[in-house]
Amino acid sequence: MLKLGSATGDPEAQAWFKKTMQMDYDTADRSSFTPLERFVMELFRTISPNSGSISALQETTPPAFERSGYIISPHTATSFDAVHWKNPTEFDPSRYGNAPTSAQIDEAWVQRLGMARCPFEKTSYDVKDGRKVAIQNSGFGTVFGVADGKSLPVCDYAGFAPFGFGYRRCPGEQLTINVFEDLLRTIWKSSIDFVKLDISNPEVLPVGPMTVVRDEVGFLRRT
Repeated sequence: MLKLGSATGDPEAQAWFKKTMQMDYDTADRSSFTPLERFVMELFRTISPNSGSISALQETTPPAFERSGYIISPHTATSFDAVHWKNPTEFDPSRYGNAPTSAQIDEAWVQRLGMARCPFEKTSYDVKDGRKVAIQNSGFGTVFGVADGKSLPVCDYAGFAPFGFGYRRCPGEQLTINVFEDLLRTIWKSSIDFVKLDISNPEVLPVGPMTVVRDEVGFLRRT
């Protein structure tokens, strides 16, 4: 909210928001994602909802020594890594125009990357409520839905990390992006502006694992 606020915002994000909403923002054109989806994805890349994904260490070869160690894959550091993106510190939703999706990462794709085979076997689970919907995974393990033969992919690229990686990726990613798309449509249509409130001791609210925000943001309608 503060990133888009007129007095507190990021000029690049504000300019992109205006540019996005002045076009046909819900049409994917030649990309896998609509302009509004790309804008929300860039918001999440630059404001990660949590700091990282935690994975437990296990032995891959015998003997199976007991371990109590963990690896944390940092989301923010990964999303801003110059290995993955040109100009990673810039706010630029267009970077997802040609980004690979989970529906594209197959055997041929990983072989082009120099791998002998996919790290994860292709698997599909049909839902049990009668719909023609299945849950599949990419060659990197990223889970996505397929409804009536149409893939509903996510950005399957190491440089986009706010929702995690592979099988451990957040299952609510697409729902979250859709919710923020609805919020941004309302902000644009209702001319809403966000302001930072002058509160001496704002309440602290949990919004994710190890993440809290101060409840000090209000809004008004621009005339």
